[in-house]
Amino acid sequence: MDEIATFRHFLSKHQPAIIVKVAEIRGSTPREEGAAMAVSQDATCGTIGGGQLEYIAIDHARRLLKGHDAPLQLDIPLGPEIGQCCGGRTVLAFQHADDGAVATLLSSLTESATSAPCIYIFGGGHVGAALAHALAPLPSTSP
Repeated sequence: MDEIATFRHFLSKHQPAIIVKVAEIRGSTPREEGAAMAVSQDATCGTIGGGQLEYIAIDHARRLLKGHDAPLQLDIPLGPEIGQCCGGRTVLAFQHADDGAVATLLSSLTESATSAPCIYIFGGGHVGAALAHALAPLPSTSP
């Protein structure tokens, strides 16, 4: 299942949910601007980079789901303060997954997928097979 279908399925089954997006990056960060994940009370979908950054995001999203008065944006240093060694900063944006937010997320994922580079592998030997296996988890725009 591709990333768009995965998010669509998750958000149809796990409501209420919060969409967490990487809104801004500075320096070395684990994911690019626009990377997203969805968080429900008991599950997650996608990744914004893993590690402590993601744990902070999940915890914050779940606080929002519980109705806590919390900011909809966090500026997180990716260094010793949180035990992550990237060294940059990431600004995360949090949004309730209403119909408009879900449509915007899916549109953004579609745009990213269609602008992704294509990789063609010629040859079906052991190197080509290993390369195809290693690349399989990447988003795909092919049917």
